[in-house]
Amino acid sequence: MSLSFKTKTAVFTIVGITFGVQCDRMCAEETQAQVTTTRRIEKARPQQESPPPAPQSHPLVPVMQLARESYVFLRDNVSDYACRIVKQERIDGRLKPMEFIDAKVRHQRIVDGRHVQRPSIYLHFVGPEEMVDREVLWVEGTNGGKMVVRRGGTRFEYLTLDLDPAGDAALQYSRYPTSESGMINMVRKLIDVGTADMQYGECEVQIINDVKVDGQPCKCVQVKHPRRRSVFLFHIVRIYIADDFPIPVRYEAYDWPVGDSDEPPLIEEYTFQDVRLNVGFSDAEFQRNYRDYKFRPN
Repeated sequence: MSLSFKTKTAVFTIVGITFGVQCDRMCAEETQAQVTTTRRIEKARPQQESPPPAPQSHPLVPVMQLARESYVFLRDNVSDYACRIVKQERIDGRLKPMEFIDAKVRHQRIVDGRHVQRPSIYLHFVGPEEMVDREVLWVEGTNGGKMVVRRGGTRFEYLTLDLDPAGDAALQYSRYPTSESGMINMVRKLIDVGTADMQYGECEVQIINDVKVDGQPCKCVQVKHPRRRSVFLFHIVRIYIADDFPIPVRYEAYDWPVGDSDEPPLIEEYTFQDVRLNVGFSDAEFQRNYRDYKFRPN
């Protein structure tokens, strides 16, 4: 199955798209979250000495080239997309159940210095049961920067709140703020992490061709830091890149094993299914009163 901009489906993965909200807190203004993914990981790890300096020819060079190609492609060629997200994350040491989310995502577009399209995200949860029919809507520069959340699930399903996407309540159920999710943000974060890692050695890279993810032909890029170091955020990362276009189709990250014989514990994984690029969403589809949504009115 091949990829196309309009109608053919594919499978895409995004580190940036990691969503989830806690809607039980009905009172009080949401406090800005001080817990980031990096701090969560570093807090759990003993500090280690720095790795040796980078070799003259770093093994991450071809990986960074692929990441930059992805970023340019998404920036210049993809205006919006729809997809089914399948994700699983470890938050504060606990591996959460797998989540299934239907998403609509818009990328930023600027014409002659004017915003003609702001980054926008709409999410509809289809599983697990306690999250079914949860809805999340966020549009940059609107609603005071807050996202609109309808609780869904089996209790208080119609409860609708305005929440800070980077607040404590939201980040109890997601590793990243909804406002930092999406293809562009995912690739940008990979570039940032790769740039930092290129300062050091102890990095092993494998590129494996002729791999399939949900039937989609792709290549697998594996990056491994064999020793735990305070400057590294992961033990192993695997990024699956579609053969048709330079876009990630799956992402997996693993921590260092506790013992030599243990399997590396999963930190996070994301797979995006049935992606349709450049759908051409209307502005109305990113408003809380859109006819297909169930948010309570203001």
